[in-house]
Amino acid sequence: MSHLERSLSQHGIEISGWLLPPPGHPEEDTPDADALEGSDRSQAQIVPPALLPNTLGAMLQRFAEEIGDPAEAYYLALLCVAASLVPSKTTLLADARFRLSAPPILWGGLTGCSDSGARVINTLTLPLKDLQAEYHTHRQQRIKDRETALRAREKGQKGDPTGEIPDPPPRVELWTSDCRAGVVELILARQPDRGLLIVPDGLAEFLQESGAWPGGRRSDRTFWWRLYSGLPLEHSSGITFVTLTPHPSVSVIGGISHDPLRVLWTKHTQTGFDLWPCFAWVDVPPRYCAEDQGSVPHSLRRLLVDVYRYLQTCPPMQHVLDEEGNQLWACWRKELLSRVRNACNYKIQMLLSHVFEKAARIALVLHRLDAACIGAIPSVIVPARTLDRGMEFAMWLEQQAEAMTRDPNPKTR
Repeated sequence: MSHLERSLSQHGIEISGWLLPPPGHPEEDTPDADALEGSDRSQAQIVPPALLPNTLGAMLQRFAEEIGDPAEAYYLALLCVAASLVPSKTTLLADARFRLSAPPILWGGLTGCSDSGARVINTLTLPLKDLQAEYHTHRQQRIKDRETALRAREKGQKGDPTGEIPDPPPRVELWTSDCRAGVVELILARQPDRGLLIVPDGLAEFLQESGAWPGGRRSDRTFWWRLYSGLPLEHSSGITFVTLTPHPSVSVIGGISHDPLRVLWTKHTQTGFDLWPCFAWVDVPPRYCAEDQGSVPHSLRRLLVDVYRYLQTCPPMQHVLDEEGNQLWACWRKELLSRVRNACNYKIQMLLSHVFEKAARIALVLHRLDAACIGAIPSVIVPARTLDRGMEFAMWLEQQAEAMTRDPNPKTR
Protein backbone atom coordinates (compact mmCIF):
# COMPACT_ATOMS: atom_id res chain seq x y z
CA MET A 1 0.00 0.00 0.00
CA SER A 2 2.23 2.77 -1.28
CA HIS A 3 -0.06 5.56 -0.14
CA LEU A 4 0.34 4.44 3.45
CA GLU A 5 4.07 5.03 3.23
CA ARG A 6 3.21 8.75 3.29
CA SER A 7 0.79 8.54 6.13
CA LEU A 8 0.35 9.54 9.73
CA SER A 9 -2.12 8.89 12.46
CA GLN A 10 -3.69 11.33 14.85
CA HIS A 11 -4.35 8.64 17.48
CA GLY A 12 -2.95 9.70 20.78
CA ILE A 13 -2.06 13.20 19.57
CA GLU A 14 -3.85 16.16 21.09
CA ILE A 15 -4.38 18.74 18.34
CA SER A 16 -7.20 20.83 19.74
CA GLY A 17 -6.40 24.49 19.78
CA TRP A 18 -3.62 24.28 17.20
CA LEU A 19 -5.29 26.76 14.89
CA LEU A 20 -4.98 29.60 17.39
CA PRO A 21 -1.70 30.51 19.05
CA PRO A 22 -1.54 29.67 22.75
CA PRO A 23 -1.29 32.51 25.27
CA GLY A 24 2.15 34.08 25.22
CA HIS A 25 3.08 32.44 21.94
CA PRO A 26 5.37 34.79 19.92
CA GLU A 27 4.07 35.91 16.57
CA GLU A 28 5.61 34.15 13.60
CA ASP A 29 7.83 36.22 11.35
CA THR A 30 5.58 36.02 8.30
CA PRO A 31 4.44 38.65 5.84
CA ASP A 32 1.59 40.99 6.70
CA ALA A 33 -1.12 41.48 4.12
CA ASP A 34 -1.62 45.10 5.10
CA ALA A 35 1.52 45.92 3.13
CA LEU A 36 -0.67 45.70 0.04
CA GLU A 37 -1.81 49.05 -1.26
CA GLY A 38 -5.32 49.95 -0.19
CA SER A 39 -5.66 47.35 2.58
CA ASP A 40 -7.45 48.13 5.83
CA ARG A 41 -4.69 48.83 8.34
CA SER A 42 -7.11 48.99 11.25
CA GLN A 43 -7.43 45.22 11.03
CA ALA A 44 -3.82 44.83 12.17
CA GLN A 45 -4.96 45.35 15.75
CA ILE A 46 -6.65 41.96 15.64
CA VAL A 47 -4.48 39.03 16.71
CA PRO A 48 -3.98 36.98 13.51
CA PRO A 49 -4.63 33.22 13.61
CA ALA A 50 -1.61 30.91 13.61
CA LEU A 51 -2.55 29.44 10.22
CA LEU A 52 -2.65 32.85 8.49
CA PRO A 53 -0.56 35.16 10.67
CA ASN A 54 -1.20 38.31 8.66
CA THR A 55 -3.89 40.93 8.14
CA LEU A 56 -5.81 38.74 5.68
CA GLY A 57 -6.07 35.98 8.27
CA ALA A 58 -7.14 38.45 10.94
CA MET A 59 -9.82 39.98 8.71
CA LEU A 60 -11.22 36.55 7.80
CA GLN A 61 -11.24 35.51 11.44
CA ARG A 62 -13.10 38.62 12.57
CA PHE A 63 -15.60 38.38 9.71
CA ALA A 64 -16.30 34.74 10.59
CA GLU A 65 -16.82 35.63 14.24
CA GLU A 66 -19.19 38.47 13.37
CA ILE A 67 -21.26 36.25 11.08
CA GLY A 68 -21.14 33.27 13.44
CA ASP A 69 -19.34 30.81 11.17
CA PRO A 70 -16.31 28.66 12.05
CA ALA A 71 -13.20 30.47 10.85
CA GLU A 72 -11.66 27.19 9.67
CA ALA A 73 -14.31 27.00 6.93
CA TYR A 74 -13.07 30.32 5.55
CA TYR A 75 -9.44 29.20 5.79
CA LEU A 76 -10.18 26.03 3.82
CA ALA A 77 -12.12 27.91 1.12
CA LEU A 78 -9.33 30.47 0.82
CA LEU A 79 -6.71 27.76 0.42
CA CYS A 80 -8.71 26.06 -2.34
CA VAL A 81 -9.18 29.33 -4.25
CA ALA A 82 -5.54 30.31 -3.78
CA ALA A 83 -4.35 26.88 -4.96
CA SER A 84 -6.21 27.32 -8.23
CA LEU A 85 -4.42 30.64 -8.87
CA VAL A 86 -0.88 29.31 -8.40
CA PRO A 87 0.75 28.53 -11.79
CA SER A 88 0.17 24.88 -12.58
CA LYS A 89 3.85 23.94 -12.93
CA THR A 90 4.56 24.91 -9.32
CA THR A 91 5.46 22.11 -6.91
CA LEU A 92 6.93 21.50 -3.47
CA LEU A 93 9.42 18.66 -3.14
CA ALA A 94 8.44 17.57 0.36
CA ASP A 95 10.12 14.17 0.46
CA ALA A 96 12.87 13.42 -2.04
CA ARG A 97 13.34 9.87 -0.76
CA PHE A 98 9.73 8.90 -1.52
CA ARG A 99 9.42 11.28 -4.49
CA LEU A 100 6.60 13.25 -2.92
CA SER A 101 6.32 16.38 -5.04
CA ALA A 102 3.15 18.23 -4.05
CA PRO A 103 1.19 20.27 -6.66
CA PRO A 104 -1.01 23.27 -5.79
CA ILE A 105 -4.24 21.27 -5.81
CA LEU A 106 -6.74 21.22 -2.94
CA TRP A 107 -10.27 19.84 -2.73
CA GLY A 108 -12.49 21.13 0.05
CA GLY A 109 -16.01 20.40 1.23
CA LEU A 110 -18.17 22.31 3.69
CA THR A 111 -20.75 20.10 5.34
CA GLY A 112 -24.02 21.02 7.01
CA CYS A 113 -26.43 23.85 6.24
CA SER A 114 -26.30 24.68 2.53
CA ASP A 115 -27.00 28.39 3.06
CA SER A 116 -24.13 28.75 5.50
CA GLY A 117 -21.74 26.84 3.26
CA ALA A 118 -22.73 29.03 0.32
CA ARG A 119 -22.08 32.17 2.38
CA VAL A 120 -18.57 31.01 3.21
CA ILE A 121 -17.81 30.02 -0.38
CA ASN A 122 -19.24 33.26 -1.81
CA THR A 123 -17.06 35.32 0.52
CA LEU A 124 -13.92 33.80 -1.02
CA THR A 125 -15.13 33.36 -4.62
CA LEU A 126 -16.78 36.74 -5.25
CA PRO A 127 -13.33 38.43 -5.44
CA LEU A 128 -12.29 35.68 -7.88
CA LYS A 129 -15.31 36.54 -10.02
CA ASP A 130 -14.28 40.20 -9.86
CA LEU A 131 -10.90 39.19 -11.26
CA GLN A 132 -12.63 37.07 -13.91
CA ALA A 133 -14.66 40.12 -14.95
CA GLU A 134 -11.44 42.11 -15.38
CA TYR A 135 -10.11 39.44 -17.74
CA HIS A 136 -13.37 39.51 -19.70
CA THR A 137 -13.30 43.30 -20.05
CA HIS A 138 -9.67 43.20 -21.19
CA ARG A 139 -10.44 40.47 -23.71
CA GLN A 140 -13.39 42.40 -25.14
CA GLN A 141 -11.16 45.44 -25.60
CA ARG A 142 -8.53 43.37 -27.39
CA ILE A 143 -11.21 41.98 -29.69
CA LYS A 144 -12.30 45.51 -30.57
CA ASP A 145 -8.68 46.56 -31.17
CA ARG A 146 -8.16 43.58 -33.46
CA GLU A 147 -11.31 44.34 -35.45
CA THR A 148 -10.22 47.97 -35.81
CA ALA A 149 -6.79 46.90 -37.05
CA LEU A 150 -8.33 44.48 -39.54
CA ARG A 151 -10.63 47.16 -40.95
CA ALA A 152 -7.67 49.56 -41.26
CA ARG A 153 -5.68 46.96 -43.17
CA GLU A 154 -8.58 46.25 -45.53
CA LYS A 155 -8.86 49.96 -46.36
CA GLY A 156 -5.13 50.15 -47.05
CA GLN A 157 -4.84 46.97 -49.11
CA LYS A 158 -3.84 48.91 -52.24
CA GLY A 159 -1.36 51.02 -50.34
CA ASP A 160 1.16 50.05 -47.69
CA PRO A 161 -0.55 47.86 -45.07
CA THR A 162 1.81 48.45 -42.20
CA GLY A 163 -0.68 48.19 -39.36
CA GLU A 164 0.08 45.30 -37.01
CA ILE A 165 -2.82 42.93 -36.33
CA PRO A 166 -3.07 41.86 -32.66
CA ASP A 167 -3.25 38.15 -31.98
CA PRO A 168 -6.70 36.75 -31.15
CA PRO A 169 -7.12 37.22 -27.39
CA PRO A 170 -7.13 34.00 -25.38
CA ARG A 171 -10.05 33.24 -23.13
CA VAL A 172 -9.16 33.00 -19.46
CA GLU A 173 -11.41 31.01 -17.16
CA LEU A 174 -10.50 31.12 -13.49
CA TRP A 175 -13.48 29.12 -12.29
CA THR A 176 -16.43 27.07 -13.47
CA SER A 177 -19.49 25.48 -11.92
CA ASP A 178 -19.57 22.83 -14.65
CA CYS A 179 -18.02 19.63 -13.35
CA ARG A 180 -18.41 17.51 -16.49
CA ALA A 181 -15.09 15.91 -17.39
CA GLY A 182 -15.23 17.00 -21.04
CA VAL A 183 -15.81 20.65 -20.15
CA VAL A 184 -13.01 20.71 -17.60
CA GLU A 185 -10.67 18.99 -20.05
CA LEU A 186 -11.42 21.61 -22.73
CA ILE A 187 -10.79 24.54 -20.36
CA LEU A 188 -7.47 23.09 -19.22
CA ALA A 189 -6.36 22.48 -22.81
CA ARG A 190 -6.98 26.16 -23.64
CA GLN A 191 -4.93 27.39 -20.67
CA PRO A 192 -2.35 24.68 -19.85
CA ASP A 193 -0.27 26.92 -17.58
CA ARG A 194 -3.19 28.07 -15.46
CA GLY A 195 -5.12 26.38 -12.70
CA LEU A 196 -8.90 26.12 -12.50
CA LEU A 197 -11.33 26.26 -9.59
CA ILE A 198 -14.50 24.19 -9.71
CA VAL A 199 -17.35 25.62 -7.64
CA PRO A 200 -20.22 23.19 -8.25
CA ASP A 201 -23.78 24.23 -7.46
CA GLY A 202 -23.67 21.38 -4.97
CA LEU A 203 -20.82 19.10 -4.03
CA ALA A 204 -23.16 16.12 -4.35
CA GLU A 205 -23.36 16.90 -8.08
CA PHE A 206 -19.58 16.85 -8.36
CA LEU A 207 -19.32 13.57 -6.47
CA GLN A 208 -21.89 12.03 -8.81
CA GLU A 209 -20.14 13.29 -11.96
CA SER A 210 -16.76 12.09 -10.70
CA GLY A 211 -17.99 8.57 -9.99
CA ALA A 212 -17.29 8.88 -6.26
CA TRP A 213 -20.73 7.62 -5.26
CA PRO A 214 -21.15 3.90 -4.56
CA GLY A 215 -21.60 2.24 -7.93
CA GLY A 216 -19.92 5.08 -9.83
CA ARG A 217 -17.93 4.30 -12.96
CA ARG A 218 -14.27 3.50 -12.48
CA SER A 219 -13.36 5.45 -15.63
CA ASP A 220 -14.83 8.62 -14.12
CA ARG A 221 -12.98 8.09 -10.85
CA THR A 222 -9.75 7.46 -12.74
CA PHE A 223 -10.06 10.75 -14.64
CA TRP A 224 -10.64 12.80 -11.50
CA TRP A 225 -8.08 10.89 -9.47
CA ARG A 226 -5.47 11.77 -12.11
CA LEU A 227 -6.54 15.41 -11.90
CA TYR A 228 -6.23 15.40 -8.12
CA SER A 229 -2.79 13.83 -8.45
CA GLY A 230 -1.71 16.43 -11.03
CA LEU A 231 -0.95 13.75 -13.63
CA PRO A 232 -0.95 14.68 -17.34
CA LEU A 233 -4.23 14.49 -19.23
CA GLU A 234 -3.72 12.21 -22.21
CA HIS A 235 -5.85 10.93 -25.08
CA SER A 236 -5.24 7.71 -26.94
CA SER A 237 -4.45 8.16 -30.63
CA GLY A 238 -4.10 4.72 -32.10
CA ILE A 239 -1.12 3.08 -30.44
CA THR A 240 0.20 6.34 -28.96
CA PHE A 241 -0.97 8.82 -26.35
CA VAL A 242 -1.29 12.53 -27.00
CA THR A 243 -0.70 14.77 -23.99
CA LEU A 244 -3.32 17.52 -23.87
CA THR A 245 -2.38 19.15 -20.57
CA PRO A 246 0.98 18.16 -19.06
CA HIS A 247 0.46 19.88 -15.69
CA PRO A 248 -3.27 20.07 -14.90
CA SER A 249 -4.21 21.92 -11.72
CA VAL A 250 -7.85 21.71 -10.65
CA SER A 251 -9.02 22.63 -7.17
CA VAL A 252 -12.56 22.20 -5.85
CA ILE A 253 -14.65 23.88 -3.17
CA GLY A 254 -18.31 23.13 -2.52
CA GLY A 255 -20.97 22.51 0.08
CA ILE A 256 -22.92 19.37 0.88
CA SER A 257 -25.60 18.47 3.40
CA HIS A 258 -25.20 15.63 5.87
CA ASP A 259 -27.66 13.18 4.25
CA PRO A 260 -25.81 12.59 0.95
CA LEU A 261 -22.52 12.62 2.81
CA ARG A 262 -23.83 9.85 5.06
CA VAL A 263 -24.48 7.76 1.95
CA LEU A 264 -20.92 8.31 0.79
CA TRP A 265 -19.40 7.34 4.14
CA THR A 266 -21.62 4.41 5.13
CA LYS A 267 -22.10 2.65 1.78
CA HIS A 268 -18.60 3.12 0.44
CA THR A 269 -16.55 0.05 -0.39
CA GLN A 270 -12.92 -0.25 -1.44
CA THR A 271 -12.98 0.20 -5.22
CA GLY A 272 -9.66 1.76 -6.21
CA PHE A 273 -8.89 5.35 -7.13
CA ASP A 274 -11.01 6.47 -4.20
CA LEU A 275 -11.86 10.15 -4.25
CA TRP A 276 -13.49 10.73 -0.86
CA PRO A 277 -10.18 10.82 1.07
CA CYS A 278 -8.91 13.49 -1.34
CA PHE A 279 -11.28 16.02 0.20
CA ALA A 280 -10.64 18.12 3.27
CA TRP A 281 -13.84 18.60 5.23
CA VAL A 282 -15.02 21.31 7.60
CA ASP A 283 -18.39 21.05 9.26
CA VAL A 284 -20.52 24.19 9.51
CA PRO A 285 -22.85 23.26 12.40
CA PRO A 286 -26.56 24.03 12.11
CA ARG A 287 -26.36 26.56 14.92
CA TYR A 288 -24.38 28.79 12.56
CA CYS A 289 -27.08 28.71 9.90
CA ALA A 290 -28.49 32.15 10.60
CA GLU A 291 -29.78 34.78 8.22
CA ASP A 292 -27.09 36.49 6.21
CA GLN A 293 -25.92 39.39 8.33
CA GLY A 294 -24.47 41.46 5.51
CA SER A 295 -22.27 41.34 2.44
CA VAL A 296 -18.52 40.92 2.35
CA PRO A 297 -16.82 44.09 3.68
CA HIS A 298 -15.38 46.17 0.86
CA SER A 299 -11.93 46.21 2.50
CA LEU A 300 -11.83 42.40 2.69
CA ARG A 301 -13.10 41.95 -0.86
CA ARG A 302 -10.59 44.47 -2.21
CA LEU A 303 -7.74 42.82 -0.32
CA LEU A 304 -8.69 39.38 -1.65
CA VAL A 305 -8.76 40.68 -5.24
CA ASP A 306 -5.26 42.12 -4.77
CA VAL A 307 -3.95 38.89 -3.27
CA TYR A 308 -5.58 36.74 -5.96
CA ARG A 309 -4.17 38.94 -8.72
CA TYR A 310 -0.66 38.74 -7.31
CA LEU A 311 -0.84 34.96 -6.87
CA GLN A 312 -1.19 34.71 -10.64
CA THR A 313 1.70 37.04 -11.43
CA CYS A 314 4.33 35.05 -9.52
CA PRO A 315 6.27 32.63 -11.75
CA PRO A 316 6.05 28.85 -11.35
CA MET A 317 8.74 27.32 -9.18
CA GLN A 318 9.90 23.96 -7.89
CA HIS A 319 10.02 24.71 -4.18
CA VAL A 320 12.04 22.77 -1.62
CA LEU A 321 12.16 22.64 2.18
CA ASP A 322 14.95 24.15 4.21
CA GLU A 323 17.17 21.91 6.35
CA GLU A 324 15.00 22.34 9.41
CA GLY A 325 11.92 21.52 7.34
CA ASN A 326 13.46 18.32 6.02
CA GLN A 327 14.28 17.26 9.58
CA LEU A 328 10.76 18.14 10.73
CA TRP A 329 9.25 16.12 7.90
CA ALA A 330 11.47 13.09 8.55
CA CYS A 331 10.81 13.18 12.29
CA TRP A 332 7.06 13.49 11.76
CA ARG A 333 7.02 10.56 9.36
CA LYS A 334 9.20 8.34 11.55
CA GLU A 335 7.19 9.00 14.68
CA LEU A 336 3.75 8.52 13.18
CA LEU A 337 4.10 5.94 10.41
CA SER A 338 3.66 2.96 12.76
CA ARG A 339 0.39 4.40 13.99
CA VAL A 340 -1.10 4.73 10.53
CA ARG A 341 -0.30 1.06 9.94
CA ASN A 342 -2.21 0.23 13.10
CA ALA A 343 -5.25 2.34 12.22
CA CYS A 344 -8.48 0.73 13.34
CA ASN A 345 -10.08 0.27 9.89
CA TYR A 346 -9.66 0.76 6.17
CA LYS A 347 -11.43 4.13 6.04
CA ILE A 348 -9.17 5.62 8.69
CA GLN A 349 -6.14 4.23 6.88
CA MET A 350 -7.27 5.85 3.64
CA LEU A 351 -7.79 9.20 5.35
CA LEU A 352 -4.41 9.05 7.01
CA SER A 353 -2.70 8.00 3.79
CA HIS A 354 -3.55 11.42 2.35
CA VAL A 355 -2.55 13.56 5.31
CA PHE A 356 1.12 13.88 4.41
CA GLU A 357 0.37 15.08 0.90
CA LYS A 358 -2.40 17.40 2.13
CA ALA A 359 0.07 18.92 4.59
CA ALA A 360 2.63 19.50 1.82
CA ARG A 361 0.04 21.01 -0.51
CA ILE A 362 -1.30 23.31 2.20
CA ALA A 363 2.24 24.39 3.08
CA LEU A 364 2.94 25.16 -0.58
CA VAL A 365 -0.19 27.30 -0.92
CA LEU A 366 0.50 29.06 2.40
CA HIS A 367 4.01 29.89 1.20
CA ARG A 368 2.67 31.45 -2.00
CA LEU A 369 -0.06 33.26 -0.04
CA ASP A 370 2.47 34.70 2.39
CA ALA A 371 4.37 36.23 -0.51
CA ALA A 372 1.25 37.46 -2.31
CA CYS A 373 0.05 39.21 0.84
CA ILE A 374 3.08 41.53 0.73
CA GLY A 375 3.42 41.72 -3.04
CA ALA A 376 6.67 39.75 -3.10
CA ILE A 377 8.04 36.94 -5.24
CA PRO A 378 8.04 33.77 -3.11
CA SER A 379 11.38 32.23 -2.25
CA VAL A 380 12.28 28.83 -3.64
CA ILE A 381 12.80 27.55 -0.10
CA VAL A 382 9.70 26.92 2.01
CA PRO A 383 10.53 27.63 5.69
CA ALA A 384 10.03 24.96 8.33
CA ARG A 385 7.51 27.15 10.17
CA THR A 386 5.33 27.22 7.04
CA LEU A 387 5.51 23.44 6.75
CA ASP A 388 4.57 23.21 10.43
CA ARG A 389 1.49 25.36 9.80
CA GLY A 390 0.49 23.09 6.94
CA MET A 391 0.96 20.00 9.09
CA GLU A 392 -1.13 21.41 11.92
CA PHE A 393 -4.06 22.34 9.70
CA ALA A 394 -3.89 19.03 7.81
CA MET A 395 -4.06 17.18 11.12
CA TRP A 396 -7.03 19.26 12.24
CA LEU A 397 -8.80 18.52 8.96
CA GLU A 398 -8.06 14.82 9.32
CA GLN A 399 -9.68 14.84 12.75
CA GLN A 400 -12.81 16.37 11.23
CA ALA A 401 -12.94 13.74 8.50
CA GLU A 402 -12.37 10.91 10.97
CA ALA A 403 -15.28 12.15 13.08
CA MET A 404 -17.48 12.12 9.97
CA THR A 405 -16.62 8.50 9.23
CA ARG A 406 -18.09 7.61 12.60
CA ASP A 407 -21.21 9.76 12.11
CA PRO A 408 -21.66 12.34 9.34
CA ASN A 409 -24.43 14.06 11.31
CA PRO A 410 -22.99 16.25 14.09
CA LYS A 411 -26.36 16.25 15.89
CA THR A 412 -25.82 12.63 16.89
CA ARG A 413 -22.10 12.80 17.69
